[in-house]
Amino acid sequence: MAAAEAERPESLVLVHNVAKRHNIGTMARSATAFGVAEIVLVGRRDFNAFGSHGSTSHLRFRHFHSLSQAHLYLKEERDCDICGVEITDGAISVSQHPFRKSTAFLLGNEGMGLSAKECEICDFFVYIPQYGGGTASLNVTVAASIVLHHFGVWAGFPERRREGNKFALAEKPRSR
Repeated sequence: MAAAEAERPESLVLVHNVAKRHNIGTMARSATAFGVAEIVLVGRRDFNAFGSHGSTSHLRFRHFHSLSQAHLYLKEERDCDICGVEITDGAISVSQHPFRKSTAFLLGNEGMGLSAKECEICDFFVYIPQYGGGTASLNVTVAASIVLHHFGVWAGFPERRREGNKFALAEKPRSR
């Protein structure tokens, strides 16, 4: 790995309290497309891989029983900022790329957004600007895709090689 790659910040996704378990599979697909280093699951270990189209084999997953355990891991072992993706006072537009280092993104529950407990562990918040008036918020997987893309641009992730009308797939990792 080149020195620049060794110092390149990483993105992670922190999944807690997602109501629709099939959204995690779809989120995994976006996570692989946008170079996420790891998905951190809190609570139930299982999820529906529907929508992932096999991308879960290209991701690292880590499981914790509680949000406090995941928080400790992300801060002490991964040295990450935790970014809440939420439309809240003080949130910064994701298009401003307010990132400083490796970042774990915590997205709100589809119906209720982030809880007070979840907000407490966040170092900062971003929101996704909208330009049309037809919806109050985005689906959690759509929101994840947008913020992960912005982080990848900010971090300078290299664009994946294209083959025809698609991006080249990496070889599937061997069993872990």
